[in-house]
Amino acid sequence: MAAVSFSKKRGVDGFKITDFTIGTLVPGADDMEIRINLTDANGANVTRKDVMLFLEALERVVTSGALFSNNPIL
Repeated sequence: MAAVSFSKKRGVDGFKITDFTIGTLVPGADDMEIRINLTDANGANVTRKDVMLFLEALERVVTSGALFSNNPIL
């Protein structure tokens, strides 16, 4: 299953594409990483909409404070 990884160092804004490390083998390259499989378990292509829905859901989880104990909640 092919995948693409996006990673970024903490403290870098991420407004430019060059702020990210992008590739198939970037684990451990930076402080934060997201890896996206390009096909699902059934072999169907993952769409841009699928990725956007995932990122919105991830934002809800992070914003809720369920993952981190930082006070105050983000």
